[in-house]
Amino acid sequence: MPPKGKRNDLRACLVCSILQTANGFLTQGCPNCEDILEMRGSADRVAECTSIQYDGMIAMIEPEESWVARWQRIDKRARGLYAVRVTGRPPPDVIDAIESRGGVYRPRDAVDDN
Repeated sequence: MPPKGKRNDLRACLVCSILQTANGFLTQGCPNCEDILEMRGSADRVAECTSIQYDGMIAMIEPEESWVARWQRIDKRARGLYAVRVTGRPPPDVIDAIESRGGVYRPRDAVDDN
């Protein structure tokens, strides 16, 4: 379900770029990254792992069929509203956690051609 509120109320996850209100991240966590970010119940963690500075929005409804979702590398993510580009980087412990699980952290603040 898309977040309710004005654009100024929305924050973007620094790992997957999904948009929610700060309260949404606080009460529900990130639907894609909660196992790594652990934002649920922690206002400090929400502030560290999300950003109010982002460009553009994508409403992703059919991730498996969307070329835009593939281009943004969100085709395996939850349906929702995503930022095209997010300014900021998550804390080093988050990047370490992603890499220790065999993942690759890709910054969301630049369009990547790879």
